[in-house]
Amino acid sequence: MVRAKRATLKSIASDLGVTHTSVSNAYNNPAKVSKALRDRIIAHARTVNYDGPNPAARSLRTGRCGAIGVLFNDQLSYAFTDAHDIAFLRGISTVCEEEGANMVLIPLQADPARRDTLTAIVDGYILNAPYKNHPAIRQALARGLPTVAVDFDAPDLAGVLTDDRAAMRAVVAHLLALGHRRLAIITFPRSQGHGPGSQGDGEIVSLADAVSDESRVVHERIAGCRDAFDSAEVRRSDVLVCETPNSEAGGRTAAERLLRRRPDLTALVCFSDRLARGALAHARDAGLAVPGRLSVTGFDGLDPPGGLPEAPRLTTVRQNAFNKGRTAAEMLLRPDRAHDRTVAIGAEFVPGDTSAAAWDGADA
Repeated sequence: MVRAKRATLKSIASDLGVTHTSVSNAYNNPAKVSKALRDRIIAHARTVNYDGPNPAARSLRTGRCGAIGVLFNDQLSYAFTDAHDIAFLRGISTVCEEEGANMVLIPLQADPARRDTLTAIVDGYILNAPYKNHPAIRQALARGLPTVAVDFDAPDLAGVLTDDRAAMRAVVAHLLALGHRRLAIITFPRSQGHGPGSQGDGEIVSLADAVSDESRVVHERIAGCRDAFDSAEVRRSDVLVCETPNSEAGGRTAAERLLRRRPDLTALVCFSDRLARGALAHARDAGLAVPGRLSVTGFDGLDPPGGLPEAPRLTTVRQNAFNKGRTAAEMLLRPDRAHDRTVAIGAEFVPGDTSAAAWDGADA
C-alpha cells in the first residue's frame, strides 16, 4: 500500500501558482492577503486534506506556541470546585477564545522542592495569588516571559490587585460596630506547603504575632483586621487566628478548635466564603444559632449556599473574580493593554444574614 504524500505549504503554493509566503499568510497573517486569495487557498487546502501549518514547526519558527500558563497555589481539582477560581479562569478563557490562545493550568505542588512543575511550553504567565518564595514562581520569573501578577507583590510586573486590606477593615469594623469584642479569625495558609489536602489542623496564634509576607492576600487581610481592631482599641493579643486549608472542611475544623479554646467567642471572621460555609456547618452541628449566638463573615461573594439546609446569605466581601481573570488575560495578550502596570479590581462589603449584634451571654 502506497501512502499518499502529505500536502504541504509549498505543494499547495505550487498547485495554485502562488508563493509559499501567500499560503503561510492565509493561515498566520490573513490581513496580508486579499479575502479572495485566502478563500481560494483555504478551499484548495481542504480538498487535499491540509489543515494548516504544523503547530510544532510554527512554534520553532516564530518562538511562540499560542498558549499561556496560569500558576496557582492549589491542587488542579480545586480550580474546578471553588467558585472564585472557576469565575477567575472563565474570565481568562474568554480572552483566550477571542485571541485564539490556549490556557495551561499549572498548579504549584504541595512539595515546593519539586522541579517538574514548569514543563509546559507557554508564551507567558499569569501568577494567581501565589506564594512569592515558591521555587516554581522564581523559575517562572527567571524565564523572562511576559507575566501578569494577580494579587501578588511584584513591582516589576504588570499586576491586577484587589484592595484586600480596605475590604477586611470594613468587615471587622462592621462587627465591632455591632458590639463584638470576642472575635477570632480563620485564614487560609500564610505560607507555602499547607494547601488543600495537607494534614494537620493548622496553627492557632494571636493577631499580635508576626505574619509572613509570602502571601500578599493573607498579609493584607491580616493588616486590614489589625487596622480595625487598633482603631477600636481592641488588643491584638486578644484575637485568635487559626490557619487551615481553604475548604469547607478546613473552616469547620478551625471553627470547632477556636470555639473549644474560646467558648465565649461571638464572631468568626473568615478569609473566604468556603471557610465561612464550613464555620456555619460547625455552628449548626454544635447548636449555635447564627447570627444570634455567633456571627460569621466570609470573603469573595461567589460561593453558593448549596450544601446547607436553608443556608443564610453570607455577610461577605464581593469581588469580581471574572473581571479579575479577564483583565489579567487582556494585559498579557493584547498589545493595547501593554501600557497598564497595575489595575485595581473593586471589592464591595455586603452585609448579609450571618452577622448581628454581639451575643450578650443570654440564651440565643
